[in-house]
Amino acid sequence: MDIRARINARKIVLSYLYQHCFFRNLATKPLMITDALFADYIFKTDNEMYDTAKDVLKEKFTQHEYLTTAEELKEFTDMFFDNRTAEDMEFDYITAVALAMPKYEQELRDQVSKLATSFSYEEMDTMDQAIFLLWYVEWKVLDTPKEVLLNEMIELAKRYSDDGAPRLLNGIMHKIFTPEIE
Repeated sequence: MDIRARINARKIVLSYLYQHCFFRNLATKPLMITDALFADYIFKTDNEMYDTAKDVLKEKFTQHEYLTTAEELKEFTDMFFDNRTAEDMEFDYITAVALAMPKYEQELRDQVSKLATSFSYEEMDTMDQAIFLLWYVEWKVLDTPKEVLLNEMIELAKRYSDDGAPRLLNGIMHKIFTPEIE
């Protein structure tokens, strides 16, 4: 395995998962849709036309939520990472992790919400959600060693998230890796 290509692939998948979490959050939080419409001063009052516009906008957000084929992932990669060559990234990793994400997302959301003491998964920062998804799906699909995954995800959190994220992610990931015996 080419370490540099794997790191680049992780960054690409993290970008996709961030986009996924961002659009899912937009589509599932009515206030965000309202804010998006009012940001452009599309409508001044809440009337039937406004409700229709909210439904249309929610549908647009939902359309961007998942990429479902290797071809769509290739287009995403080409669009946002056009400066990388095929040798610079591990495309098999990208497809394996990104395409498996829908299968594991709800399972992860439930576990994080159960283990987090003061908030739910849905209330987390979008980048933290994306890092959790990347970690969980890679662990489930590729069986990457736990120590490697913890280290890599903590480094991503240090680089792309806020100051408290590495500690939060580390704590919850450890709890998921080592569930309490009942």
